[in-house]
This record gives sequence, structure tokens and C-alpha cells, in this order.
Amino acid sequence: MQPSRSTYIKWGSAAISLIWLAVYVWFYRANPFGGPAYDYADNWGIDLLTFVPALAAAGMATLVALQYQPGEIPRRIWLTFAIGWWCWVGGEIAGMVYDYFYWDTAYPELTLIDLCWSAGYILFGLALFYQFRAIYAEEEKNSTYLYLTLCAAALILTLGLTYLARRSGLGEDVSAFALYLAILYPVFDLVEGGAALWLFLLFRRGKWGRPWWGLIAFAIADSISIYFWIGGDEALSQKTVDILYLFSDTTYVGAYLIVALAFLSHYYMLQWPPASPKPNRP
Repeated sequence: MQPSRSTYIKWGSAAISLIWLAVYVWFYRANPFGGPAYDYADNWGIDLLTFVPALAAAGMATLVALQYQPGEIPRRIWLTFAIGWWCWVGGEIAGMVYDYFYWDTAYPELTLIDLCWSAGYILFGLALFYQFRAIYAEEEKNSTYLYLTLCAAALILTLGLTYLARRSGLGEDVSAFALYLAILYPVFDLVEGGAALWLFLLFRRGKWGRPWWGLIAFAIADSISIYFWIGGDEALSQKTVDILYLFSDTTYVGAYLIVALAFLSHYYMLQWPPASPKPNRP
């Protein structure tokens, strides 16, 4: 059997994603605009190389959501998820704007970036809740309790980690609120990434669970960057810090690409379903 056009597009998109990551790594390490005098230009290039995958993830998520009719459960799941990604696109744009105005000074403690990230996390969590409720429809009440319990656990865990960070001397230069908010991001990543991994296993490691993979990658990337931001890098050599920063930032961009590719695959599965029967899950 000859490979279908959709197969060529999916593999071609995967190849482009790998090339994109290679360009990102080169740009990250080479500083092509010439060094310290052009730091802002190099940073702007990195921002653009991050923004495009974010836009692709949000766009593909929206395209998949629109394949379902209004009122269908999968439309509500994927549209909520897609809006979350659009919030993060807004966060990337806000980051570029803040870089322009605050390049030589520190950001305010609470920014539009934080609001966009927080809104995205809330929507991702809501989409996960809708997904689990669709799977365990007969236990809707229990799934609601589980969702609220996970939210409370994330907030309490963040409070505990904030206290431990302060006791360890981390984050001394920032307020308790800023530290709490910074730690909350990777905690949300881990909680939602864990839920995404659960979905992946529920779908028997099939393509239907892949759009959630990006949350797991974000959990890895954010955990490293936030740990360094609150001062954890002081215990490591500069070479190790540089390597981990590169790994974290590349994983962050890769997470967007994972989401975009997963939704691309999902889109073609909806357009041309496999001949063999599949579970009727969103």
C-alpha cells in the first residue's frame, strides 16, 4: 500500500519540527547578531522561534475542535484546550512586549504574562476535567470531587514548596507572592502532566492521548527554569547551568511542537479514520 498524502504531511511536519529545534539550538548557542551589544536582538530571535510553535499548537488545537459539531463533548474538550493554548500565545506576545519596555530593569511582580499563563493552566485543567468526565460518565460526581481535590492539593503543595524554598535560602530577592506564583507553574505542570500521562495510558498509548503529551514536556522544562530562577543554579557549575538552561528552553519549544504535531495527527485521523474500529473517545 502506498503511503497516503496525510502520512507524507505528518512525517514532513515532524522533520520540519526537528529542523526547527536544531535552528533554535544553533541560534541559542551562536548569538548570531554579535554578542553583548546585540543581546536584545538575539533574545528577540529566540522569542520568535518560540512564538511560531506556540501559534502552531494553538492553531492546530482550534482546527481539531472545529471538526466537531456544537454540543458534542469532544468539541467542548478540545475547544477549552485550544483556548488555553491561545492564552499561552498571548503570554508569549506579552513576554516580547515586556522585554521591550523592561529590558534593562526587572519585570513587575505581577504581569500580563502571569495572567495569561494562569488562565491557560485553568483552561487546561478544565479540559482535562471534561475529558475524564467523558470517560467516567457514570461517576460524574466523583470526578468533580477529584478535580477539586487535585486543585486544592496543587495549591497546598505549592505553599509547602514555597516554605521549603524560603527555608533553603532560595528566592530571597523576590516577594513571597512572586515566589509562590513561580513555584505554582511547575506544580500545575506536574499535576496536569500526571493527569495527561494517565489519559495516555487509558487510551492504551494510542494517538488519541497524544495531544496531552506537551503538558508533560512543559513540566520538565518549567521545573528546571523556575528552580534556577529562585537561585538553585548557585549550587552548580556554570557549564552545568548552561547545559540545563539549553535543555530546559529547547524542551519548552519542543513541547509546543509536540502539541502541534499531535493535533495534526488527530486532525487527519478525523478526516480519514483508520479502517479498523477504534474506541469512540474524544
